[in-house]
Amino acid sequence: MRPLNGVWATPPYLHNGSVPTVYDLLSPVDERPKQFYLGNREYDPVKLGYKTDELTNGFLFDTSIRGNANTGHEFANKPQGTKGVIGKRKLEPDERKAIIEFLKTL
Repeated sequence: MRPLNGVWATPPYLHNGSVPTVYDLLSPVDERPKQFYLGNREYDPVKLGYKTDELTNGFLFDTSIRGNANTGHEFANKPQGTKGVIGKRKLEPDERKAIIEFLKTL
């Protein structure tokens, strides 16, 4: 198994690369970006991921295309056992930021 040291610095996330930042990964599915640009190597140290603004010659990643879904692996206020839910409650923005700051220490 690969060590997790610096995992926060290896975006995009999920199996198919459909979540551009750690902050978005910790956010509810309905708050995750539905489209974003890939190809920028400018790092976003606040959200932990690459900048995803429109980019000349960049690739527009669209999560509505089959195979590109960014659902699952969600912290949500949903019953335990709900498909894709890994946390028992939604993380508030300040909690997401605290987790990010902790991850930066690894």
